[in-house]
Amino acid sequence: MTNCAQHGEGMLTRTRHDYYQTPSTVIASLYLKKIDKEKSKIDFTSATTVALDLRTTDNKRYTQEVPLFGPIDVDKSKYKIMGTKLEFELAKADGSSWPVFRADDRLTGEIIQSGRAGRAV
Repeated sequence: MTNCAQHGEGMLTRTRHDYYQTPSTVIASLYLKKIDKEKSKIDFTSATTVALDLRTTDNKRYTQEVPLFGPIDVDKSKYKIMGTKLEFELAKADGSSWPVFRADDRLTGEIIQSGRAGRAV
């Protein structure tokens, strides 16, 4: 997760993000205030990439190709633009756990478990 930094004339180079997951979905938030819904474009360009061209009402812009850690089902994935963030609901294509959101994020070594643990008899 990174903080928002302005670079050049209204171009944003970084923004903070976080995520959580269920066995079938990854819910991720990219924090950016004042996203203009009419001028911004979000495209699931492939099963492993999301293309962002986000423009704000105060004339800033954030563009990036986001490499996802795992494959998604593009047809079942969706997004929602809110007042302070862009929220994704990504349908996992293979149901595997994601240790990080982005393929280029540093792995922390954490083990993320979802579902129920078995009972000892």
